[in-house]
Amino acid sequence: MPRKARLFVPGTFVHIMARGIEGRDIFLDDADRARFMALLEHGLVGGDYRLYAWALMRNHYHLLVRTSDHPLGALMRRLNGTYATHFSKRHDRRGYLFQDRYKSLVTQDQHYVEELVRYIHVNPLRAGVCSSIDELDVYPWTGHAVLMGRQSCTFQDTWTILRRFGQSTESARKKYREFVSGSSSGDKEDMDEIGDTVRRADTGRPRSDEPDRWVIGDPEFVKGVVAKDRQNRLRLSRHRVEKVTLEDIAEKVCVACGVSVEQLRRRTRATHAASVRKLFAYLCRTEYGFAVVDIGRFLGTSGPPMSVRIGEGAELVKSKPFDTIFRNLRPY
Repeated sequence: MPRKARLFVPGTFVHIMARGIEGRDIFLDDADRARFMALLEHGLVGGDYRLYAWALMRNHYHLLVRTSDHPLGALMRRLNGTYATHFSKRHDRRGYLFQDRYKSLVTQDQHYVEELVRYIHVNPLRAGVCSSIDELDVYPWTGHAVLMGRQSCTFQDTWTILRRFGQSTESARKKYREFVSGSSSGDKEDMDEIGDTVRRADTGRPRSDEPDRWVIGDPEFVKGVVAKDRQNRLRLSRHRVEKVTLEDIAEKVCVACGVSVEQLRRRTRATHAASVRKLFAYLCRTEYGFAVVDIGRFLGTSGPPMSVRIGEGAELVKSKPFDTIFRNLRPY
């Protein structure tokens, strides 16, 4: 049975989680963590995403971001794919690094965001990596220490979160710290619901009534997110509606870029031809909704490397002359 497309609505808060396959470690030392953060910065900034909370644990990670119009799937495939390649080369290993696909929870604004920030940032406390809130205040591998002003992460948006706790930085940090340490409690029913939803998504067990659909928020918000996601997926299914094939798109791309279809489908290090392959892959995935595996099969490339090429295509279409070519090739 094919996997369902995950929820994606631009401009929403999304909690992202990914685990090592079979619970194995994905970060062996600080050098691994630093490399992951560098890749994360490149992806988020390039995709115009905003990062609000994060935690790098031994065998998994958590992110809380606000999405943009750039597809989350392309960003995450490139992030996980590139990091997995780095990890395998550095530690001389083979095989998959991550357990299945990353998990994502679309989250309503208001107090739900604060609860998720706390849930993410206290991970080292729950796991025993930090023994106290004082240690968490300076622990370098979550966004908590950044919010407290004890560590630096230039691409983490701190004020958007802090201003929910106070008008000045000093008072906001004090109240935020009290909130994280548990001395400030919210509505227990909402907290229990959030924790239950996050844990189910984190362990890969969604609610039976909404498989692969994880949303945190009130009923009206959930209904709206599902409706917007349905509209997005209809747009991404354009190739089915309009009966467009990969061959059709390939011909248009090749004419626009001055290469032959044979050159497009041939794996090469030639700069221009390689760029056209990335443009083609990104166009097919984001504008027509073709599956990554089908695009890879057409270009003679397996799934994971193809995901990385799609991510590179997202960067390519921001530069000349491919930005203009991409706009002209879009199906509307």
